[in-house]
Amino acid sequence: MNDRVLPNNLINFDSPESLLKFPKDFYIEAKSYLSKKDIRLIRKAYTFAHQAHVGQKRKDGSDYISHPTAVAKVLLELGMDADSICAGFMHDVLEDCDVQKINLEKIFNKDIANIVDGVSKLGKIELEDKAERNANNFQKMALAMANDVRVIVVKLCDRLHNMRTIDHLPRYKQIYVCKETLEIFGPLALRIGMQDVRAELEDRAFKCLHPLRAKMLKSAIKKSSGGRKKIIYKIRKEIKAHLKNNGILSTVQGREKNLYSIYRKIKVKHKPFSEILDVYAFRIIVNSADDCYRCLGIIHNCYKPIEQRFKDYIAIPKSNGYQGLHTALLALDAVPIEVQVQTKSMELIAEKGIAAHWTYKTDDIESGKEFRARRWMSSIIDLHKRSEGSEEFVESVKTDLFSDEVYVFTPKGNIVNLKTGATPIDFAYELHTDLGNTVVGCLVNRKEAPLNIELENGSTVEIITGKSINVDPAWLNFVVSGKARSAIRNQLRHQKVSQARKAGKVMLESELKRAGHSLEEYRGGTLNNVLKLIGVKSLNQLLTDLGLGKRTGNLVAERFYEGLQIRKDVSEELHPVTLIDNKIEGVAVRYAKCCMPIYGDPITAHSDTERGIVIHHSRCQQVAPFKQNDSRYLDANWGENKKTRSYAAHLQVIAQNKIGTLADVISTFTQRGINIIAVNTKDLDIKFTECNIEIDIENVDELRKIMQKLRSMKFVESCKRIVNDAKTINTK
Repeated sequence: MNDRVLPNNLINFDSPESLLKFPKDFYIEAKSYLSKKDIRLIRKAYTFAHQAHVGQKRKDGSDYISHPTAVAKVLLELGMDADSICAGFMHDVLEDCDVQKINLEKIFNKDIANIVDGVSKLGKIELEDKAERNANNFQKMALAMANDVRVIVVKLCDRLHNMRTIDHLPRYKQIYVCKETLEIFGPLALRIGMQDVRAELEDRAFKCLHPLRAKMLKSAIKKSSGGRKKIIYKIRKEIKAHLKNNGILSTVQGREKNLYSIYRKIKVKHKPFSEILDVYAFRIIVNSADDCYRCLGIIHNCYKPIEQRFKDYIAIPKSNGYQGLHTALLALDAVPIEVQVQTKSMELIAEKGIAAHWTYKTDDIESGKEFRARRWMSSIIDLHKRSEGSEEFVESVKTDLFSDEVYVFTPKGNIVNLKTGATPIDFAYELHTDLGNTVVGCLVNRKEAPLNIELENGSTVEIITGKSINVDPAWLNFVVSGKARSAIRNQLRHQKVSQARKAGKVMLESELKRAGHSLEEYRGGTLNNVLKLIGVKSLNQLLTDLGLGKRTGNLVAERFYEGLQIRKDVSEELHPVTLIDNKIEGVAVRYAKCCMPIYGDPITAHSDTERGIVIHHSRCQQVAPFKQNDSRYLDANWGENKKTRSYAAHLQVIAQNKIGTLADVISTFTQRGINIIAVNTKDLDIKFTECNIEIDIENVDELRKIMQKLRSMKFVESCKRIVNDAKTINTK
């Protein structure tokens, strides 16, 4: 076909002589599993992309074609089909070149054109609101993915190469790309089971976003690796011998956790580094699923299993298609070990995810991972139909992306995967929207249960329905899945205003009753104050919003509760309120980022319309000028907390500018088990440097001790705590 589809170029794509040759390593990899017909199609795409991007450069100065070539190479290494690899070569031609989608359909095929169209960056739409713009772009990307699973795979490979070359971007853009990678693309890769891609994306984003933390963590892992290797070798040898003696052929591997997953466990689960690294992980690969169960019995017979740590993902696969047996045991000298047992095909699925469908075509993969990925994709389209706007849609998808799972059964024994914390309402909407809309009750394990009960693994759930739609706005207070939340809001939007107002009143009165109050208590000025606090003009508007699901009853009730407990008339005597376990009179609080108060500081409570109750340091510049004349500001005291928590503190250390200074300062914190959030340094002159350090600390006493230690160092000139950046507090 002769087609002038590229500026100043006339290419005969039917002539092999007109097509460019691949780099040698690319060709060797391609012919290992692709047909001659496929390879010729990919050469056409390579030639097309090369001509389309001629003269274009990347940030590092290299020819732009190097990027799509690298993306196509990753797809090739994953064993993807010819259409996907073609799309990898051409994924930027619609955005960056004068090329139309119809041209791709003519020269290649409709599938390739659709994949390229789906992967093309969608950031050119200009909206006034940045959040709306980002949500709109993500929405379009997600919907493109929903039409063809391969769009996700190509998009992830595109992002992977961008992360590999991120050093050439300006710092502000690096931060944006890394955060987006950790928030969206890492979970996306996990959702479709591409563990290797997910691990590399997360580790590269983590190292770029937090280079100091990554370096320190990597160094700590390296230091501990010497002794670990001996233990891993000994246990691996022992496991292999036990299996061989029982006639099972196996491969036993030591399994490494990726850097970001270790960091996340430290940060989210508040586990010390030593506790995470003390667990030794192994993967055992055997020939069949039957051998997996035999292997499990043998190692349970050799070592002591740890109770409630066994999971059978072969009988009940994860929603991303992952399969395997997981168990935890105590091995030599009570050393804790984690073991995964899989077949070769299960291992391939675990590493490559949905991409394994094209590499290793078996019935298991066809019916397993691809089916689950497509089911999740179809749920995205469903969410889009029900969502009122882009931001609501994105929030629903992100909620489902990050979810841990619980497995429950229908009365007929079918397995349903739900987000951890899911309720019978989530279960009903997962099965069908009409079922969710008509729920009136439920049975869990054949017993009546409340609709807000959290379902546990292995529960059998039966939904009792009525004859008509029975959606309750109060459900929004406890459902956890994006699908349920979106469906409830969609149904509530169709209710008449009068019905919504009645439903909203019932819901609000019910919530207030739980706290021992009633709507009748709020009259005149008190009600007006509460409405201002919430940000609505009238009670009717508020009740309608509640009934339509635009607001949640528990949050609105908290504002009413604040209206009686905190927003008092100026004429009343104002007594200090007490903060206990991060709550004031049962109402949850936030801690101001401007001044970062710590347990033991003098504090002021501010009742904020948007954010609820915010705790400030009493000397905060945002508070001091207003607290005497504004009833929204109240003096507060720290009560006795039953739960310990950490608070962020900002220290400014002026030290001598010499080699090793920063390392010595950092070690002062690490030796005491104090987590460092961020470190920034700048040279003041030849002799001195300024270190701004943000740390996690439990109370003022602990902060005082660490500051005294820093001040006692010979090379430290001063150590101050910073509040509001410009204002310092010397903690004696």
